[in-house]
Amino acid sequence: MVDQLRLRQPQVSKHLRVLSAAGLVDVRVDAQRRIYALRPAALQELEVWLERYRCLWEENYQRLDAVLEELKTGERKTRKKKLGRTKR
Repeated sequence: MVDQLRLRQPQVSKHLRVLSAAGLVDVRVDAQRRIYALRPAALQELEVWLERYRCLWEENYQRLDAVLEELKTGERKTRKKKLGRTKR
């Protein structure tokens, strides 16, 4: 995991401890090693919780897109007016 994540071993261990404390992974001790396994049920619960926020994010992005489009349109109108003034 250290090589795949490009992190130092203590960093990986710390992240795994946090995931374990959050209940997202199970850990079992095997002599000097700790073997981690994902807990699918916990991840499904997390997915359900996150879905509420994804919907809100999507709505906010759509509103932001509308505002940006309005700004672009307004900016184009302003430029045309300015160009028209300089040509006179």
